[in-house]
Amino acid sequence: MPVKICLFLILSCCGFAVYGIQEIDSLRFNCVKNRANAVNFDDLQWMFRERGQLGNQVEIPKHLNFSIQDPSGLRSQNYSFEEDSVGNKNLLAYSNMTNDPLLVWGNTLSGEIERFRLLKDSLVKIFNPRGFRLKLLQSERGLAKQMDFFNRGRSMTALSLHNFNLAVDLGIYRRGRYLRRSNWYTHVGSLAKNLGAFWGGDFVGFPDVGHIQAFPNGAALVRKFPELTFEYIRFKEIYEQNYRIAFDREQGYLVDDTRQLISELNKNRVHKVCACSVAIPIPTGLSDEWFGQFKNASTGYVYVQQNEGWVYVKNGDSGYFYSLGVYAFGAKN
Repeated sequence: MPVKICLFLILSCCGFAVYGIQEIDSLRFNCVKNRANAVNFDDLQWMFRERGQLGNQVEIPKHLNFSIQDPSGLRSQNYSFEEDSVGNKNLLAYSNMTNDPLLVWGNTLSGEIERFRLLKDSLVKIFNPRGFRLKLLQSERGLAKQMDFFNRGRSMTALSLHNFNLAVDLGIYRRGRYLRRSNWYTHVGSLAKNLGAFWGGDFVGFPDVGHIQAFPNGAALVRKFPELTFEYIRFKEIYEQNYRIAFDREQGYLVDDTRQLISELNKNRVHKVCACSVAIPIPTGLSDEWFGQFKNASTGYVYVQQNEGWVYVKNGDSGYFYSLGVYAFGAKN
């Protein structure tokens, strides 16, 4: 939702502009160049998620090495998958070192997952027309499989509630034969909604009658569990691109769930420290010895030079420099 403010300052890499009374647009959102007053290691986890894991095919490091050079000196922190997976020591680091969201957030979502399990069991029990049987098919789904579905057009979302075990695909069978189409799916949808679930047959633009889920959409999940922004943010560029394409075709009504999700992600990141999205030239004065500390290709690196306002992010063989910034909304047109 637009928010009215009395004074809104937008910084850019080339300068800044001051707006008077404006409405901010929850969908216009940028990391704007700004020397942050304070940077912590959780900020670096976000920088690695947003700048070190771009695209569908990404390196998943088993170690992370983060450093912050600020007026007080150099601080460093190391993470390893083995250590941070024990008791979910650091969820952000753990997430950056695995491609399985449920593995990371299962404990956080345990109450919701259990409630949805009981709902699914109840649904199977109360669906009892003579000669028909309802089966639970796929519930939990790995991220790699979800991306495969998405890339092949079999799913409209890059990150699904399936990835958190909060959705399930259903099948109706008659005499042992799976029915791809049947009016009984509408009946199942009604039963599921009466139990408190959300039915895929109600999806706008991409109805899925053999699907139910625990939340109406990803935005509702993130609204209740803001920490899951860390999982969704890696696909934000995909969501934004899909929304722009639909909007340009005057089909924004088909992707309102996507609009809600983008707005929710932006709300959870505004005013936070970030690495600006456009890479910058290599800062002057960096020696071969300095670059030598980032040789291990199986380790992910983030190095913040807070004094000079830049960030270095390296994953695998690729490393880039970015301006240090802070997230801010843009002014509404």
